[in-house]
Amino acid sequence: MRSKETTMRFWIECTKFETGQPIHINIALVGSMSRDGERTVLAFVGGDGQTIEVTETPEQLLERHFGAMGKA
Repeated sequence: MRSKETTMRFWIECTKFETGQPIHINIALVGSMSRDGERTVLAFVGGDGQTIEVTETPEQLLERHFGAMGKA
């Protein structure tokens, strides 16, 4: 009997800082988010050091895709 594997993929939509164009990124590839002035830097998992700069803050990205977070 063959088993069928189900893969769930989650994508975040953000806006490229340089061009203002929308971009979709697989959330599993994002290793970290940090701020650099008005830019949010998304660093990808892996050893090649790739990053992308977007206009949304990390909080805006998380709220848009995962809903409002409860306040402590």
